[in-house]
Amino acid sequence: MIYIVTDIHGRGARHVHAYDSREDFARTAKQWLERSDSYFQIKARSTVNDICDALFDSGPGFGARSHRRVTRKEALRIKRDGINTHGF
Repeated sequence: MIYIVTDIHGRGARHVHAYDSREDFARTAKQWLERSDSYFQIKARSTVNDICDALFDSGPGFGARSHRRVTRKEALRIKRDGINTHGF
């Protein structure tokens, strides 16, 4: 599993998404980026960090946001804090 946190700038973590694989995350990211130039930044060899960088100010949430990978332990801690979770 891959856990991705969406940080809303100035407010902290707002979403945690769990993905089965890097390919699952890339597929979802491409759907979010379909209408932007960033869509083409995600290649077959892109790492999770590359995909997170391509999603800057895109993806779930509103306003300026960024995405980062976290461990399962951190994702569960964030979930206990009441943050919206998806996929787990």
